[in-house]
Formats: sequence, structure tokens, C-alpha cells
Amino acid sequence: MENLSKEEKLEMLLGDVENLLEELFQSGFDTVHDSTLEAMENMTELTKQYGMAYLSELLGALTKGLALRRHQLEKSEDKMAEFYAKLNEYVYLCKEKTACDRGRNYYAS
Repeated sequence: MENLSKEEKLEMLLGDVENLLEELFQSGFDTVHDSTLEAMENMTELTKQYGMAYLSELLGALTKGLALRRHQLEKSEDKMAEFYAKLNEYVYLCKEKTACDRGRNYYAS
């Protein structure tokens, strides 16, 4: 992994976030598995270490909200769908920017 460029490392990280979001989409917000929540907590810390504060903040908010939601008998309106949509949009935009950066680096060198 040390031989990878900054863009390649970021693409791998974003791919991991995408996989978590897909897993969450398939399970639904009400039946999130413990392993998914644990992976989301780990990804929250990892993205914070990468310096991606906004992504880490969104992941953390979604993770906390989903953990709380699992223990509610009556479902109330919350912002989980909003956090999920923002995460998807953020990951998409990051991947687009990374692709542009890779192209720029390729043609600039």
C-alpha cells in the first residue's frame, strides 16, 4: 500500500465507505448488524485520521443515530436518511475530484 499514490489511497478509502453505505442500504436503517455499526465506527476514526473531518462527522452522526434507533420501539422522524444522502453525495463528489486530480497529474507529468 506504500507504493500507492495519494489518489489511489483515497479511492480505496472512498470505496470502503461506499461498501458500508451499500451494506446499510441493503439491511435498512432498522436492522443494522453489529458488525456494520462497528465497521462504521472504525471508518469514522479512519476518515478522521485521513483529515476528512466532514466525512468523519457525517459517518459518526449516522452511526450514532442508527445505534440509538435500534433500541427504539416506536420509530420517530430522524435525520438518518438525510445523513445517508449527504454521505452518498460527498463520496460521489470526492471520487469525481480524485479522478480529475489523477488526470491532471497524468497529463502534467
